[in-house]
Amino acid sequence: MSDPFPWDDENAPEASPKRPQKITDIDYSEKRPGKADIFLNGKKAFSMNAFDAALLERGSVMDPAEVEKRAFEDEKQRCWASTLRLLGVRSRSRAELMRRLREKKFSKKAAELSLDRAEKAGFINDEAFAREWIDSRLRNQPKGRYLLKQELRLKGVDEALVDRLLEEGLDETAAALTLLRKKAWKWKKAEPPVFKQKAYTFLAGKGFTFDITREAVDRFLREKEEEEQD
Repeated sequence: MSDPFPWDDENAPEASPKRPQKITDIDYSEKRPGKADIFLNGKKAFSMNAFDAALLERGSVMDPAEVEKRAFEDEKQRCWASTLRLLGVRSRSRAELMRRLREKKFSKKAAELSLDRAEKAGFINDEAFAREWIDSRLRNQPKGRYLLKQELRLKGVDEALVDRLLEEGLDETAAALTLLRKKAWKWKKAEPPVFKQKAYTFLAGKGFTFDITREAVDRFLREKEEEEQD
């Protein structure tokens, strides 16, 4: 079986003789106007512009270098379209996009070219992505620094960048307090020691350190006490 990515060093097969391939069919698909599928030796090899395909003839022979060139051009176009679809769903980091494109069986070279193009166009920006991720979490699902770093690390964002953004824009105590205010009604009838135990366990599970948790719980209890005195 021939290698699907002859231009991809990571997937390069062992050296083997390259032979010319015969064009056995040219299929002008009605579902994709302007495109034609080229079949070599009975198998679909690549797609290309229908105008250019009209210059080819069934039964003619294509040089291996021309086959590779045409196949790579086709892959680049498909990879770019896939990149735009992924970005259309939500913002993503460059590393996350690379992982998804490779899962879709695009070669590393085609994926890198597509991501370079998207980055140049401003569609990919890891710093903007990380800021958006942190802001969204703080608004909707507050979490501690540890879990936020872990999430962004899994997205492939540079750790130094994440540390800088968290230093700039994360008030962990405020985030923990916001989360506690949303959850505390469940324990409103609990005695103070029990309430503290539940609150500490809950906030620890959200990635907050002991010191941050203690400060948030103390502030919450002071607020509650002041409300009861009013």
